[in-house]
Amino acid sequence: MVDTFRNGFSCAGIDPLDRAFLYGDGLFTSVRISAGTPQLWSHHVQRLQLGAHRLGLDIHFAELESDVFQKAELIQYGVLKVIISRGVGSRGYLPPQQSAIVYLQLFPSTEHSDDLCKPPITSGILTSQLGQVMPQLAGLKTLNRLEQVLLRQELAGLGWNEGLVCDVNGLIVEGVYSNCVFQIDGEWWTPPIDCSGILGVMRAELIERMQARNISVHLRTLHRDDATQIEALFFCNALTQIVPVSTLNGRTLNLSAVTSLANLLF
Repeated sequence: MVDTFRNGFSCAGIDPLDRAFLYGDGLFTSVRISAGTPQLWSHHVQRLQLGAHRLGLDIHFAELESDVFQKAELIQYGVLKVIISRGVGSRGYLPPQQSAIVYLQLFPSTEHSDDLCKPPITSGILTSQLGQVMPQLAGLKTLNRLEQVLLRQELAGLGWNEGLVCDVNGLIVEGVYSNCVFQIDGEWWTPPIDCSGILGVMRAELIERMQARNISVHLRTLHRDDATQIEALFFCNALTQIVPVSTLNGRTLNLSAVTSLANLLF
């Protein structure tokens, strides 16, 4: 059974009137824990703060941070999931004015590897597409992830570990559960997250490190019909970190470009 805490105290369930359950009214983030320390925590907090501002959630971030660091020491290695709900309310969409509820879930792991680059994978472009969301929701990791549920089902049927996903206009946005970074004509690109997709914390860390080292990274879109221009590609998120792609739709990509970039940045 997964250890779950509600506002710092152990809990075994969720109130059926909790708006996280009723409407997906809230946010979440999954934090990699290494040696008892939350990794990329500043980026996790920045994304949660952005989400709290846009959704109008009342979150006590000092208490949240203290609780996260305490719980991280309990598992040492693994994943700590932060789930923020607007809380219990009456029937209807209008939210109550109250402090949010913070749930923490602990997923300890016996795997202690901190290898930044994972083994390369084969990949391709999925058929299913992302819809465009309200501007206030673009980039947020809200509790409504039905698009990812459907995409993950398609991905499982294709036998890939991860795949590129496009929006309704055929523009590449991200992976099913990762952001993507690719190289075209020797330049690194990552799709902008302004109409759909999630602002990943590893993506933010990579962009920050690339800019600090004067390595160009362009926020540009690419249509799926132009995917043959991609020379190198990797997926990234807070848990898997960097996952290079060896072949895309059967076409061999440049793995050394990905490993060279990772070595420059870390």
